Amino acid sequence: MAVALGSGAIASAQKVDRIETTVDYMESSARYMEPSQNIMTTPMIADLEVVGGSVSYTESEAFKNYEVTEELTHLVPGFKRIALSRAARAHKADVIIGAMIDVITNENGRLEITITGYPARYTNFRNATSDDMDLVKKGQTVILDNSSNVLDTPDQQIKVEDTKHKK
Repeated sequence: MAVALGSGAIASAQKVDRIETTVDYMESSARYMEPSQNIMTTPMIADLEVVGGSVSYTESEAFKNYEVTEELTHLVPGFKRIALSRAARAHKADVIIGAMIDVITNENGRLEITITGYPARYTNFRNATSDDMDLVKKGQTVILDNSSNVLDTPDQQIKVEDTKHKK
């Protein structure tokens, strides 16, 4: 015990020399004076062709290794996208129109996600005309009977028209 205390006292009595290093720093930048470069793409329009009647597709294979827990429920939105993608692929479609998505826990404690809807493929790709753009704008207009003029959504602002004040 005395040896341990003695060696501790010797160690604390030793002076530690610190060497300070100075650093010179200099920076130059002209990036903020560069001309702006923008690229615009021409909007494209495509038609959707429904290929057949309503279909139903159940995906469980992709989720067989995941036991349903409270933590797992936070992953369900991603699992829905996986099931929707596999449903479209199974029916040789680009999208499923009017998709209804049912999520259940099966008897094995695993997820089963059933997609019901109409498989469709994109066809007739073309550059958008001004008539197409007018149609797109009308499709983004929401008609409400209040005094608000903008409806905030998570990914965009949609113009709101008040039908009472139109003549």
